[in-house]
Amino acid sequence: MRNIRISEEVWQAIAAQGKFGETEDDVLRRIFKLPRNSIPEAANSSRELAEQGHNRGAYSLRRTRAKNRMSSYIDVNRLHVSFQAGKSHSWLLPDPSDKLAIRTVRDNAVVFARENGATIGQVNAVKKALTDAGYHLIK
Repeated sequence: MRNIRISEEVWQAIAAQGKFGETEDDVLRRIFKLPRNSIPEAANSSRELAEQGHNRGAYSLRRTRAKNRMSSYIDVNRLHVSFQAGKSHSWLLPDPSDKLAIRTVRDNAVVFARENGATIGQVNAVKKALTDAGYHLIK
C-alpha cells in the first residue's frame, strides 16, 4: 500500500462518491474500474476477515450493516438527515452557544434516524455532523 497527499477538495470528492462502508481504495477501484482481486494478498486477507465480521484495528475494513443508506449534513444553518428510501427531515440550528437547544435538535434528529431504522453508526453520523460544524455538547 502507498500513501498519497490530496487536497481537501479531492478528499471531499472521493467521499461524495463513496458508499457506506467503502474505503477510499474501494471508491477509486470502482471509479477506475479496477477489479477487487488485484488487491495485494495482505489486503485480501484483511478484507476477508472484515467481511466475516472481525475488527482488526482502526484502519481495518468493517462489515456493512446498514440496509438503508443515510446522509446527514449541515447546510444554510439547518441539519439535514435523509434516507435513500425517501424519508428526510431538517431542523433549524440554534446559536452554537445555546446548549439546551442544540441538545433538543440532536435528540430530535436521533429519534428520527432511529424511527427510520438507522444503525448505531448512522446515529453517530448524525451527532458527528453537528460536532463537525461546531455544535458541541458537554455531558
